[in-house]
Amino acid sequence: VNLTEYVAETTEIMELAKDATTGFVLQTGLAPGYINILANHLFQKFCSDFEVDNVDKLEFKVGALTDHAVSPHYYGFTWSPVGVATEYLKDTLVLRDFKKTRLPALSERASIIIDGITYEEDLTSGGAANLPDALAGKVSSLDYKTLRYPGHYVWVEEQLAGLRNTSEAIAALQQKMEALIPHNEDDRIILYAAVEGKDTDGTMHRREISKRILPQTIGRHKLRAIQITTAVCLLQSAQLLVESHCSGVVLQSQIDPKSFLNGNFIVPAFGKV
Repeated sequence: VNLTEYVAETTEIMELAKDATTGFVLQTGLAPGYINILANHLFQKFCSDFEVDNVDKLEFKVGALTDHAVSPHYYGFTWSPVGVATEYLKDTLVLRDFKKTRLPALSERASIIIDGITYEEDLTSGGAANLPDALAGKVSSLDYKTLRYPGHYVWVEEQLAGLRNTSEAIAALQQKMEALIPHNEDDRIILYAAVEGKDTDGTMHRREISKRILPQTIGRHKLRAIQITTAVCLLQSAQLLVESHCSGVVLQSQIDPKSFLNGNFIVPAFGKV
């Protein structure tokens, strides 16, 4: 069971494991991971309920955020700084006009209001998992975006000035961020997924799911929201691997959404869908 969001490394593992007799469940964290299974669930349910085969939009977003954010960066590290730098610089895979394409990270910024709070969203690498491959021809526009507090992405752009053409851009951005951004134990996970399309009569519909996950105390230990959400997805995937006796590579689109999203590890952390 593998957590990585790195696309190239995941492709390498897929090649190594394609003929394996043991199972390899890949990209099993929060994003990629849970958010992709949730998005696929929304897509499948929409198509079933409205008796259609394709939709206009499938969008899914996650933010690993602090409770508070201050100027100038409006951010605090709750997980790997190199992971943040990497997702800000590597290209992302999306669907546009039903076809898989590659876009630069941080190239489609927008504002979104979730449960009354305004966030900024932008494209980042890795979070789409294999949904652009699995849903090509079925979804006109599909993308994964990372949620941040307003002001953060403008600050990141300032740090990126002059870095994109350097061979060590990820390390340089990480160094710049770690010089100014503190690590913070008080965190929250914000996630959002939505599907939009027309029914057989041509009427437009949109279905949305949003969740906020806070730190929890497990026994005598207080776990951060990012620790809980990552761990339970990993555990649910491990249970799937053990109970299904699968072999070869298992990707996010191949996991049954209903059973996974209602699994005994997932429900206490995320709630029922």
